[in-house]
Amino acid sequence: MANNMRTDAMRRKQFLKNLKKRSNLKEKIKSQSTDSFERYTAQLKLQKLPRNSSKIRIKKRCILTGRSHGIVGPFNISRIKLRELIENGFISGMKKAVW
Repeated sequence: MANNMRTDAMRRKQFLKNLKKRSNLKEKIKSQSTDSFERYTAQLKLQKLPRNSSKIRIKKRCILTGRSHGIVGPFNISRIKLRELIENGFISGMKKAVW
């Protein structure tokens, strides 16, 4: 579990490091004003960037446990931990549904 969290943190760091470079290269590739050779060289440079610097490689994880599935959006906590916090009364304004 800790290794997955460490890997994800490394990916986030690398993403932020290469964000500007990656976005500039993508703009060059999409631009119609650039000639085909410049576009081709921009594509090659983009391919040479590390894969982990891509946004798609970042995974949403629970901030308490590191769990990757069942993350509740506004809280960034897994559904299991969120339920525990609600049951213990640590989150105000919410309570366990009973019917």
